[in-house]
Amino acid sequence: MSIKHKMCGKPGKVILLLFLLWLKPDGVYAFDYSFSGYVKYLYSNTKLPYFPNRFNDHLLHSRLNGRFYLSTSLTFVAETRWRTYYAESIETLPSIKNQITQDYPLIDLGQKVIDSGAWFSYLELDRLYLDYAAEKWQFTAGRQRIAWGTSLVWNVIDLFNPLSILDFDYEERPGSDALRFQYFTGSLSRLEVAYQPARSPQEQTFALLCATHYGEYDFYFLAGSQNKRKTLGMAWAGYVKDAGFRGEIRWSEALYKSGKQPPPIPFFPSLTDNKKNMLQMVLSADYAFSNSFYVHTEALYNRSGLTQNAGLYQTQAQQLGLLTVSRWSLFQEFAYDLHPLVRLDVFALFNPNDRSYLIAPSVSWSALTNLDLYLIGFFSGGNALSEFGSFGRAAFCRLKWSF
Repeated sequence: MSIKHKMCGKPGKVILLLFLLWLKPDGVYAFDYSFSGYVKYLYSNTKLPYFPNRFNDHLLHSRLNGRFYLSTSLTFVAETRWRTYYAESIETLPSIKNQITQDYPLIDLGQKVIDSGAWFSYLELDRLYLDYAAEKWQFTAGRQRIAWGTSLVWNVIDLFNPLSILDFDYEERPGSDALRFQYFTGSLSRLEVAYQPARSPQEQTFALLCATHYGEYDFYFLAGSQNKRKTLGMAWAGYVKDAGFRGEIRWSEALYKSGKQPPPIPFFPSLTDNKKNMLQMVLSADYAFSNSFYVHTEALYNRSGLTQNAGLYQTQAQQLGLLTVSRWSLFQEFAYDLHPLVRLDVFALFNPNDRSYLIAPSVSWSALTNLDLYLIGFFSGGNALSEFGSFGRAAFCRLKWSF
């Protein structure tokens, strides 16, 4: 079998240059620096509806994080991730490659290294920024992670990097090509402005965040524009006695005002046909008992969400930046430390409108100081057009070595 590979264009040259810089011998740099990272192997066995055979996939995932302390105030950060797949699912469903490659609206710093049949390898810079910190303010420019929100599953006020709890193998989460300014008005309060430019005006995001503290609670207030749609939001995090209590509320203009037009679904209306302004709310509570037993409950309400055929709109929702297309979403988690090095966990996602669900039991084991074993399974149910009905069943086994 011949394997095609290429490192062409500016993204490949930038990545290669950074690797050459990192491989310089000790003592060459005139500034301090640090490196960390990991290497992971992930095996998965997946059974999807309407496919007769199971898919056996293998992923080798490595990461290198570099920090260069140019002065006491200025830091340069460059972090790469390199994923190489040998996957039956990719060979059968080539469109999966579009989910592997991250789409940044401004600068492409990713490169396909191998693309042949079941083999697919992708190298990318997912962090590349300069950070300048003074006594009361901080300015960050470049590809960075801007994580807003207080809830642990659904962050409706996170305009830049909303996370998915099902993407368990990407702990760092995607970044944004953005400019970020923070002014600290106190030890627990700040004003923050963030701007994500893009070639197309409908893909730009601009927002102002005010964080403050009152009593036992942190409060966050947000105003901005995302994809040409005005938005307002607020969030809080605190405690009710010993239980954590968090919440988020976000209002935004209707989806039809977005400049983005996702691909149509034959014989079904588009999400952008909805003329109602959007209102999303999240409530989250968690509690850890003295014996390490942990309980976490979360609920999301989306006034413009669908009550049926949610499974048809997964792609449209993703392209429009929606966490879910459903009217209601429920989350429940239980965890327990069987041993200081072994943790058992199970969580469930449930759509009460179409009664589809996904259950994910897992176990993690810190086998050695820098070596971890993680097992997780996905078990879903629901009709063909429900939110989780097409997820099928999957088992994952991951071995991770950190350095």
